[in-house]
Amino acid sequence: MNIIVVGNGKLAKSMLAGLSHNNKVIKWDEYDKTIFEKGIVIHTGSGRQLGECIEYCEKSKSVLLELSTGTRIENSSHSCPIVICPNTAIPVLRVMQMLRTYGKYFSKYKIRIVESHQKTKKTVAGTAIEMSKSLDHPAEEIESVRDEEMQKNVIGIPEEHLNLHAYHKIMIEDAGCEIKLETKILGHASYVSGVEEIIEMLKQKPLLNKIYYITDLLSYC
Repeated sequence: MNIIVVGNGKLAKSMLAGLSHNNKVIKWDEYDKTIFEKGIVIHTGSGRQLGECIEYCEKSKSVLLELSTGTRIENSSHSCPIVICPNTAIPVLRVMQMLRTYGKYFSKYKIRIVESHQKTKKTVAGTAIEMSKSLDHPAEEIESVRDEEMQKNVIGIPEEHLNLHAYHKIMIEDAGCEIKLETKILGHASYVSGVEEIIEMLKQKPLLNKIYYITDLLSYC
C-alpha cells in the first residue's frame, strides 16, 4: 500500500525517514498523482495542499490522515474517509480518550492547562485544545510556553530536545485537593510508531466516507 506524506516540515521528514518500508512511503511532491491507487495520505502541512490531497483521496478512495491542526477540515464533508489526528503518540491518545469519556466530571473544578512546544511553534497545540474541550475549559485560557529557559528549568525539558518536544500539563483543584496529569514527548519517535499502528489498523478496518477522530478508533489499535 502506498503511504503518501504531505508537508516539508520536521514531522513530515520524520515520517518519511521512520515509517516502515513494508509499505511504499512516498513524498507527495514526488508522487505521480495521475495514478489513482488506493492508499493512505498523511497530511502534515500548512494546509496549502490540503484541497489537492482531499481531491486525490476522493478519486482514489484513499484515507486521509490529518495530522495538522487548525485546518478546520472537520467542518466540511467529503467523499473519502478522513481521520483527525491532533496527536499520534498512542499513550497520549489513550489519555485523550479517557478525558473525552470522563472529563465532564471535572468541569466544575478549577482547571489549568499548560502546553510547551519548540519556540518556532506559533499556535496553541491541537492536543491541548482537545484536552480543554473534553474538560469544558476555555481554549483561550490555555497557557503556552515557548521560553527555552522556562522549558529547561521549570518544565524539565532536556536541552537537546528544546527544538522538538511536546509537553502538556493539566491541573485540577478543589478545596485543598489537587490532581496533576502530565504528558511529555521528546522527539518524533513516538509519533512515527503511533502512525505505524494506525496504518496497520486502517489496513484491517474499512472506513466510511466521513470524518473520524482517532480517539474513536483506538480500540482497533
